[in-house]
Amino acid sequence: MPEIETARLLLRPYTPQDLDELAPILSNPAVMRYSPRGPIPKDQVKEVTQRTLQFFITHWQQHGFGVWAVVEKATAKLIGHCGLNFLPNSPEVEVLYRLDEAYWNQGFASEAAKASLRYGFEQVKLDHIVAITAPEHKASRRVMEKCGLKYEKNAQFYNLDVVYYALARSEWRSDDSLYISQS
Repeated sequence: MPEIETARLLLRPYTPQDLDELAPILSNPAVMRYSPRGPIPKDQVKEVTQRTLQFFITHWQQHGFGVWAVVEKATAKLIGHCGLNFLPNSPEVEVLYRLDEAYWNQGFASEAAKASLRYGFEQVKLDHIVAITAPEHKASRRVMEKCGLKYEKNAQFYNLDVVYYALARSEWRSDDSLYISQS
């Protein structure tokens, strides 16, 4: 599984050893507010985090792409995740991101999402990548727009009403931001 280095981040494969760093992020109700599963009850955090890690690891093994652990290079701290994932019951691939609250509004999500899109279009050769979020999740919508995704429609995924953004490889343009891919 490849790693990607950006100006401030390292996107690397998750391992089961990430459990103790990821669990506090996923247990934060503010971080999970717009998650399809919602906030995780305290007594289920470890179990849900283990299942999440296993899902991400298995997705990489099955599809050759997936969701990375996002590590801030300056501190070597795991700050969340970002990457590519199949939407449920769909052939479509979404770019997704979830970062610890302390890292919001600093451009980290956009930086990680742009790297994930570049990987998806350049290395995986995907023709189309989508993103979804709750209609009221303005911060997530801004990330999508900064990355070049365009609103297409309202939709339903995970039994939730969402806004659906998309970007075709033919419309995608790489910027000059640092991007180093290592396999």
